[in-house]
Amino acid sequence: MIKPGDQVEHEEFGIGQVLALLGETATVEFFGETFDVEVGELLPRPNGSSPVINSAPVREGTDLAFRQSFEAVNLGVVPSNPDQLIKLTIGGDQISANVRSILDDAPRSGASRIFMGYYGSGKSHHLRLVRAIALREGWVTASIELDPKAADPAKPFSVYQELITGLEFPMRSDGSRNEDFFDLIKEIRDKWMDVRSLKYLKASQWFGNGIEALQFLAHRRDDPEYVSAVNWLAGQVKLISAIRKVTWREGYRGKIPTMPQTKDTGLIYAFHLVVLHEVLKALGYRGLALIIDEAEHVRTYSINRYLRANNFFDVLARCAHPPRKDLQDPNCDYDMTGVPPFWREGPHFGLFVGLTEGEDTQDLKRKAGEMSVLIHSPDEVVHLAPPSAADYEAWAIRFLTEASSHLGPKVDLLSDPDLCAQIAAVLRERFEQIPDTEKLLRNWTKMAGLPAAVLLSQSAAVGHNELLAIIDDAAKQISGEVMPWDE
Repeated sequence: MIKPGDQVEHEEFGIGQVLALLGETATVEFFGETFDVEVGELLPRPNGSSPVINSAPVREGTDLAFRQSFEAVNLGVVPSNPDQLIKLTIGGDQISANVRSILDDAPRSGASRIFMGYYGSGKSHHLRLVRAIALREGWVTASIELDPKAADPAKPFSVYQELITGLEFPMRSDGSRNEDFFDLIKEIRDKWMDVRSLKYLKASQWFGNGIEALQFLAHRRDDPEYVSAVNWLAGQVKLISAIRKVTWREGYRGKIPTMPQTKDTGLIYAFHLVVLHEVLKALGYRGLALIIDEAEHVRTYSINRYLRANNFFDVLARCAHPPRKDLQDPNCDYDMTGVPPFWREGPHFGLFVGLTEGEDTQDLKRKAGEMSVLIHSPDEVVHLAPPSAADYEAWAIRFLTEASSHLGPKVDLLSDPDLCAQIAAVLRERFEQIPDTEKLLRNWTKMAGLPAAVLLSQSAAVGHNELLAIIDDAAKQISGEVMPWDE
């Protein structure tokens, strides 16, 4: 039964909202114009999606989940299961609490952290951890690794495109979730009457006009023209003719501007992300969290590319912080008439960045902002350091104990707490011998997985002393005390 306030769809007029009913006639607003139509000509549309879970419940770790995470650790990659990732991270509970606190305070103080450290110090791991926590807390995340060939900050459109490709969505209360930007467009269309008047969306000729134009088409993945039109909005800027052609043919007469690719365009693509953040919040998500790794690539750029990349970084950083009166307006080579000064109206989205230390970050006497335009305060720089030997040893014991509980009868040997303590002590002894700047954490987490891997791979039983000898020999090689070819 259709009633006033419902969203409906009409074969000729598209999507609208019912204003009044009189018998079999409905007064409906379609894109700002009001028409009287027959109720039988209207198809009801869902008025919204299930609300997003603000904090997803922690699922109990299953044998399969642990086994998959165990294999990831042995390969030196980050476990994909968010609960296992937090559980298997050294100090994961404390890191999780810190990130949740940052996200909770984002609307007031902004959410920006720069994870800084040497190669192998765990920057990428921390960013994956941030992503997992943010998703559990109801945020939409967009993750990329900067790459001069694919996601080049000197070409902001390429970064925007990769960020949209990397969107991940939290689970809703009904168990469903969006899989990608295409699904998000469907969600926006379903709640268009609620979001179309948002400040930044309304001011964006790209998003506002683009999504309005898409309303003239059916939302179908099997329609290549429609998919191309959506992909233009997702940053495939060369598809501008696709969205113009197909929407014009269906009756849309608004202006859809191009997305520029050259010169200083950072302000435009940062604005796209601000609009996206605003829309996501209106849809019931907590916001957008950008997760950017490998930010140090810009150090090798030529002067012009470096300046463009830094200008883009500067705008992104401003959007993640409260306004600052001491900063000049950022550069932009394109007309931004009608666009609010969003860079002075934050904080907007969250920003989490991985930055390898270099000559520009080594001098601790330098002001934070001199190290990178991404940094507004020393408090938001997280200098990563390896765990203490005691913390590593305690974590190794917990990991070995977990392995004995989840990996089956072949690793029953690890159910002996004394053996686990002995193995952890051997690992700690070799761990302590290495300078902090040479401790590749992925190697030492893999070492904690080695005892279980040895037991799983052997057809014959392995004794306590034999296992300890294997682990000690491997730890010596990892620490550089002996070489693999030494007798």
